[in-house]
Amino acid sequence: MAQLVQEFAEGRLLTELDGPIGWLTFNQPERLNAVRRDMWDALPAAVRSLTEISTVRAIVIRGAGERAFISGADIAEFDVQRNNAETNRSFTASVTAATASLIAAPVPVIAMIKGFCIGGGMVVASACDIRICAEGSRFGVPAGKLGLGYEMDNLARLQAIVGAGIALEMIATARHFTHDEALRIGFVNRIVTEAELEATARDLVAQIAMTAPRTFTAAKLSSRAAHDPSLRSTAQDAIDTCFDSEDFKEGRAAFHARRQPVFKGQ
Repeated sequence: MAQLVQEFAEGRLLTELDGPIGWLTFNQPERLNAVRRDMWDALPAAVRSLTEISTVRAIVIRGAGERAFISGADIAEFDVQRNNAETNRSFTASVTAATASLIAAPVPVIAMIKGFCIGGGMVVASACDIRICAEGSRFGVPAGKLGLGYEMDNLARLQAIVGAGIALEMIATARHFTHDEALRIGFVNRIVTEAELEATARDLVAQIAMTAPRTFTAAKLSSRAAHDPSLRSTAQDAIDTCFDSEDFKEGRAAFHARRQPVFKGQ
């Protein structure tokens, strides 16, 4: 049974502990989980509240309610929060810090998508390591319908996943992509029925919990280093740490004994 860890942004972000799962819920279902500025601001602290718990092996991000993962940024705030280039710089800095917290998280971050994954939803999902979705989910980047400039970091991350051509098509047309198209372009890892979605996420985390935590941390750093050479030394240090770890000794011992290893992240 999930245990509430903390509320953020006046309860619009929730973190919960559920065995090896750290749930992070965007909790504004009455607005289809549209992301307000205070939610972007609070996201790094919400992520940190889960990564600081040693038993959390993965963070699973979801949207409250039945209709949306995240339907976008809360456009109702734009007249004040993002009404020109100057105010946009502050807004963008908040979004960048929020996505950076997901990208830098040492555990796998899984987007569990049901319903609309639009605009800000694509920004959040693209910062996750793994994306699974329910049938009927919809994906899109509506920047062109608003006339705003799509930020460079967000575009770079999106096109790294789906390719420049598809990313630019999404922006040029602002249309919604179906779940089948999202799978075809590589944005989601798999599609399941809505009834199977949570069980699929739980099963995925159960598989993750059987592996050595430091192996993934090193792999994630190495993946990031492929696009950011300044991380190469840090990534190599993380790889070296794996080879000097107690978990590596346990993995070898378990292999020879033909038993399941018991990893402790040490």
